[in-house]
Order: sequence, then structure tokens, then C-alpha cells
Amino acid sequence: MSKEHRHAAEQKLKHGHLKVLVATASMELGIDIGSVELVVQISSPKSIATFLQRVGRSGHSVEGIAKGALFPLSRDDLVECAALLDSVRRGELDDIIMPEQPIDILAQQIVAEVSGQEWDVDGLYNLFHNAYPYRDLSKPRFIEIVRMLANGFSTRRGRKGARLHYDEVNSRLRARRGTRLVALTNGGAIPDMFDYEVVMQPENIIVGSINEDFAHESAPGDIFTLGTHAWQILGLDGLKLLVKDATGLPPTIPFWFGEGPGRTMELSKSTSRLRQTISDMLDKDPLPIISNITTDLKENKSVRWLVNEIKIQESAATQIILYLSLGKTGLGIMPS
Repeated sequence: MSKEHRHAAEQKLKHGHLKVLVATASMELGIDIGSVELVVQISSPKSIATFLQRVGRSGHSVEGIAKGALFPLSRDDLVECAALLDSVRRGELDDIIMPEQPIDILAQQIVAEVSGQEWDVDGLYNLFHNAYPYRDLSKPRFIEIVRMLANGFSTRRGRKGARLHYDEVNSRLRARRGTRLVALTNGGAIPDMFDYEVVMQPENIIVGSINEDFAHESAPGDIFTLGTHAWQILGLDGLKLLVKDATGLPPTIPFWFGEGPGRTMELSKSTSRLRQTISDMLDKDPLPIISNITTDLKENKSVRWLVNEIKIQESAATQIILYLSLGKTGLGIMPS
């Protein structure tokens, strides 16, 4: 959503003008959204912390209790959601991973420092070496990054991105023209991503939209597929990608995004633990081999454990046990 549409939606929710808001992770963090009674999570969020953060958007009052509902989309998803609830009741959280020597942040901070004043290379290296993530940063590696910032990098449109003057004789760094503005307008580490309208010429008709990365990595003359049609790129005009009909020519550039993020290590371990616990229970109390199996599952020890300990619905517990039991029977072992 555009910034304006998002702001309007947030304000309507905050002032009680919306009964329901369907959202992505954009509503997860950092905003005051007023009174929310219930958060509905469709499918597993793949992270314990993310689930707690999202459900925690509800029940914002002195004695309020956060309320959330999980809706799995498959039986595997159902097992993962049960493991997620098990982790919550145990008070488990995902580990916070401290990035080691993130080069993008280092480059950004070097530019920010030098934009304010001239620096001696050794002095600047010692400054960053004091920061915990860069405690093991070697001097040659630091010099590599300084040279990259001084020389820029090659693109299909030539070299660009040179931000510093590096005097290697005297080991001094100073900013190039415009570097201070770059430092001031790029203070964060979260990139702004925009969609570009794809506009057919000469009719000036919008035929779709593409991601910012795709727009900037493409060049005039490239042919790409949008929907089921091939388009030839004419060039960029502001936030518009100008194209013409490629008249059936094959695409010359492949482009795709990777799949969604996998679940966290902690939730994966929790899922494995849940499967193993149920496997051990099924060894002691296997399912009866009869026609009306769902009726007899209610008193099974593993079903009762899921209902009483994990606090999930009996129908969900029955599905989990039946699913895992059939899998174990077919494979001869419980995947964990």
C-alpha cells in the first residue's frame, strides 16, 4: 500500500471506524492502533516472537489480555501451530542473532562519519573496531570497503556510488560533493521499496507494475514477461517503466523472487519435540484399528495431552494424532 493509504487505514482502525482490518506484517510493529479485541493469524507465522508480537497488538488496557486465533492451512501447518502454542506456554522465544561484521552498515557509517569531518584511516578503523560486531574486523578488510566507497562500482550504465576521496599517501578520507546529503537522507538500514507502473507506449496505458529492483536492473531493449505478454523496455520516466509490445519475442531477462522465509530454528526444534513426544505416547497407547476411529480417539493419551497441556481444540488434537499416527505407521518411524 502507498504511505497515504496505509495511514488512512491505520487512522480508521484507531478511531473505531473499521470493524476488521486485513493486513500483512505491516501492522505488526511500531504503531499505536488503539483498541483491538482479537488478532487472527492465518497459517503459522514461522516464528515464536512474530506470533507473540502480532497477538500482542490486542488487549491494550490495564487489565487486558491479548487474544489471538490461529487458522492452519494444512495438517503439517496444524502440527507446527500446535508446537508454536507449546513454545508459548513454555515461555520460549527465538534467539536474537547478532550479525557479525555487516558490511552494508559499516559502509553506511563510514560515509556518515566522513561526511561530517575529515578522518585519518587508522583513527576511523579504531573507532569501528570498538563496536562489538566489528571486534574481529581486519584492517585489510576495512581498507577494501574504504576503497569501494572511494571508487564506486560498475553498473550497466557506468560507474557510480563513489562517496569519498581517499588519499592513500597520507591515509586521509574526506567526503565528495553530495555525500553529506546522501548520509542525511539514508539514515536507516531498511530499504524503501517501490513499485513502478509499467506503461505501454505510445498509447500511455498502464499494463501492470513491477518491483523497483527489476526496474533498475533492466536496460532499454530488454524483453520481459508480465502476466502472459512480452514487453520491450524503452526506459524509465520517474516511477514509470515505459514499454512497447514485444510482438511475441522471447524474454531476454529472467527475474524472480525467492520463496518466503523459513521458520526459525527454535520453532523447528519445538515442532520436532512435539512430534517425538507424540510418537513416544503412541508407542504406549497406539490408535485402535477400527472403522469409527475418530470417536475412539477422544480418550487417547496423546489427544488428551494436546487438549489439556497445549490447550488446543479436541477436533484439532484428533486431526494431529490421526495424521501423525498414519504417517508413522506408513513410514515405520515418526519424522522429527
